[in-house]
Amino acid sequence: MNRLDRYVFRSAVTAFLGTLLVLTAMIWVTQALRELDIMTTQGQTILAFILITALALPALILGLAPAALFMAVAQTLFRMNSDSEIVVASAAGISTWRFLRPLVILALLVAAGCAALSMELVPAAMRQFRYEITRVRADVVAFIAQPGRFTTLSQGMVFHVRERNANGVLGGIFINDARDPKQVNTYLAERGQVIDSAEGTFLVLEDGAIHRRTPGKPDSNVVEFQRYAFDLSPFTTSGETTVYRAPERPFADLWNPDPKDIVVRLEGTGRFTEELHRRLSLPFYVLAFFAIACAALAEPRTTREGRGLALAGTAPFIIFLQVTSFGLINQVRSEPALIPVVYLVPILFILGAMASLSGRFKPRMPEAIRIRIDRLAQRVARATVN
Repeated sequence: MNRLDRYVFRSAVTAFLGTLLVLTAMIWVTQALRELDIMTTQGQTILAFILITALALPALILGLAPAALFMAVAQTLFRMNSDSEIVVASAAGISTWRFLRPLVILALLVAAGCAALSMELVPAAMRQFRYEITRVRADVVAFIAQPGRFTTLSQGMVFHVRERNANGVLGGIFINDARDPKQVNTYLAERGQVIDSAEGTFLVLEDGAIHRRTPGKPDSNVVEFQRYAFDLSPFTTSGETTVYRAPERPFADLWNPDPKDIVVRLEGTGRFTEELHRRLSLPFYVLAFFAIACAALAEPRTTREGRGLALAGTAPFIIFLQVTSFGLINQVRSEPALIPVVYLVPILFILGAMASLSGRFKPRMPEAIRIRIDRLAQRVARATVN
């Protein structure tokens, strides 16, 4: 790269990373708040909360990268047109294709990064996120051993612990078991401890009593005990087999599904086919978004009106491309004949942008819309001056 290439590339990369960082941070915060119960009800630390929710970042980056690339390229070209840098470069004999070379390199790097994320990194992060959430929710000790709080472990099951010692011994235990509508059992114990064994997970209670009563009857039975093992196994998920959804599967599983897989047996291979082509087609859509921005703003424009109209004119193409991509991908599950169209649409956009830059094809905005945007721009300009 020469000095001009480095300047254009640096400007676009700075805009891309800044846009991607801001968008990812905003959406990550909203997503992280949905998992706030990891801290509030599961007794996890702030560090564990951050580490678990950070596993969603690769998927967020993957989803936002195409839009961030489009906005970064559009902003870079719009600013350079505003500062007459593209006009000067054109007057110096630098062609549009030569000027776009560093931006093309950036687009190819982003497309390659999205391909790497979608193929393996994002599914791996999603699997790890599922594992961490399952592990946290299966951590019965952290869940019930929250001193001073009444914790609902399941419908009709309430725990209360007065204190928890450093060695894991629980003191002042109260358990109200109303899962059986015909009989309510209330357990009171001075102390207890959670023990994992080959038979399951048990809360061993010491020096307590069980109050058994039938709803609607005033009498209750009291049974005192010195040691009693309360079975916590029904509330743990450690023994369950995890079934991963198609977005969480490695690329090899999508490319060659196992006929014995439970998802394949229940739903067929349609969901796997949909996810496979979603990942494979993503780089083409990244390049299509980039091509739309270049076709609209890469040519020298000396008036603010022309630049504004060109930028506004990209909206219909962006919306059409986004809606079409989602619609086609979702239809692939039941209509495999649409698979070639999934790749053909972004390729047509790329070829159309190349034809526009070469002067062979010039998409024009409808005159009525152009006049309305022109009037709106004039009003904004007058309001700014006043």
